[in-house]
Amino acid sequence: MLIFAESQSFACDSTVLALLTGKDLNASTVSKFLAVSNKLVAEGEMLNSYNIAAAKKQHATIMKDWLGLVSELGSAPMVPDSNKTEFKDILIEVAKDLGIVRKLLEKETYINIHEIIEVCVTKITILGTLVKDNTVIHNFLKFELKVYQPGVYLDRQNEFLNNSFLQDIELTLSDLEKSFSQKAKDLSKSFLTSVENHRKTIDEVKKNQIPWEKTTLSYNNLKNSFVALKQQLLADGYFVEVSEESK
Repeated sequence: MLIFAESQSFACDSTVLALLTGKDLNASTVSKFLAVSNKLVAEGEMLNSYNIAAAKKQHATIMKDWLGLVSELGSAPMVPDSNKTEFKDILIEVAKDLGIVRKLLEKETYINIHEIIEVCVTKITILGTLVKDNTVIHNFLKFELKVYQPGVYLDRQNEFLNNSFLQDIELTLSDLEKSFSQKAKDLSKSFLTSVENHRKTIDEVKKNQIPWEKTTLSYNNLKNSFVALKQQLLADGYFVEVSEESK
C-alpha cells in the first residue's frame, strides 16, 4: 500500500551544489557529491510519478555510490582541518538517512520519504561547502536544514510537533539576510509569517482545538515560502556571488 503525505511538496534540487563545482583541486570531489545528489533528486521525481520499481532500483545504486564515497573520503584529506569533524559526521548521517529510505521503500510506506531525501540533498550540499570552505553558503544551508529537518518526523505526531517549532529561526535568518536583495528580504518576511502561522497551528493542536493533520498543511506552506525565498536568491545570483567571494 502506498502512503504519501497529504499536500506534499518536493523541494530539493542540486542547483547550489552545482554552483560549488569548479576547476580547482577539489572539483572532482564536489562533482562526485553532485552526481549522487542528482540521482537523489531523480529518485524523488520517480516517487512523485509513482514509479516505485524505478525508485527502488535507483536507490540501490545511490547507496552503493554513497558507501563508496564514505570509504574513499572518510579520512577527509581534501577538507580544511577546521571542517573535518563536521564533514565526517555528515558522511555517516547521510549513509544512515539513505538506509532509512531503503527500509521505507521496502515497506512501501512513503509518508516522510520525500522529506528525508530533501534532507539528504541538503546535507550532501553542505559537504560541498566544507570541501570548498565556503562559510556563507554553508550557513545558508544549515538554515535550510533547520527548515527541512522537521519533515522527517511526519510519521511520528509528537516528534513532529516538538521538532517543527523552528526555535530561533528568526535570529538565524536575520544574520543571513544582511546581504539579501530587497525582493529576497520581502520574501524573508513572508517566510517568517508562515513560520508564525505554523507555530500557532501547533499551539492549537496541542490544545486539542484542531486535528494534528492541520500542522502538515501549515508546515507545507512554510516550506513553500522557504522555496520561494531560495528561488529568489538563485535568481539574484546570491550563491554565485558568495562563491566568488570565497575564492
